[in-house]
Amino acid sequence: MHQRFLGILVSSVFFLYPFSSATAEQNSDTADSSPGEQVQTVAVAGTKDPDWKPYRKMLDGLDAFDKYRELAPTAPLRFVLRPQKANLSITDLKLRIVGDNSNIEVPIADDSTFSLPRDASAAKDDADLRLNSKKGLYRWRPDIHTPGVPPDARRLGDLRLECEVRWAVDKFDATFLAIAYITPLGGACHTSRGRIFYTTSKPILSVTLINGERHEKLKAERLDPRDRTRYAPPIHDESWPNDTLVKFEFLTPSSELAQ
Repeated sequence: MHQRFLGILVSSVFFLYPFSSATAEQNSDTADSSPGEQVQTVAVAGTKDPDWKPYRKMLDGLDAFDKYRELAPTAPLRFVLRPQKANLSITDLKLRIVGDNSNIEVPIADDSTFSLPRDASAAKDDADLRLNSKKGLYRWRPDIHTPGVPPDARRLGDLRLECEVRWAVDKFDATFLAIAYITPLGGACHTSRGRIFYTTSKPILSVTLINGERHEKLKAERLDPRDRTRYAPPIHDESWPNDTLVKFEFLTPSSELAQ
């Protein structure tokens, strides 16, 4: 009953949306749209996506990255733009920190990632992050990758650090009841009573945790049956060290026929 209650509380705040799993996974949650759909853009000064946070809240994510840096000591902090419809492009997409007295361009790289600068004057100005697109077309996610990890795997410590950054930003939108329940459990990233889903770029056949001679496949309940790109690694389980690899076996036409 307690686990079900936690899921109800948190899913509407934090667990409902898949996490970023980086550059190779940035298009995994796009919804269908008609071929050739034309996407109109609006001025930077227009309304901002409700999923985008005030700049000061995003700075809390940067603080969390510094606080938990030992989870991924050689990885930089970047964020990724995740399109919410098919056929969206980042061409001509502009991101700025905008306030009454602030107007700072945030460059977007070709891989849809960006780095968020610290600016005390923009924080004091109560500035917002604003994207020159219609509402709801893009969301941000933390994007943390330790160099040298194979393309068909993620490092568990990187995923843990992504969770800490995301929770630091999103917990301010949680209800008092949710925070009161989650905090004694160690926070959203540290409890076994909830599952945090991440996504891959392709449908998953299986996911295996690998650390030295220890290998263990994720149980079926940690794979989303409705969306085969989603998986929930046990980031709360300290018996798996941060250098553990989360290795994917992706579905292929032959593996689908075999099922």
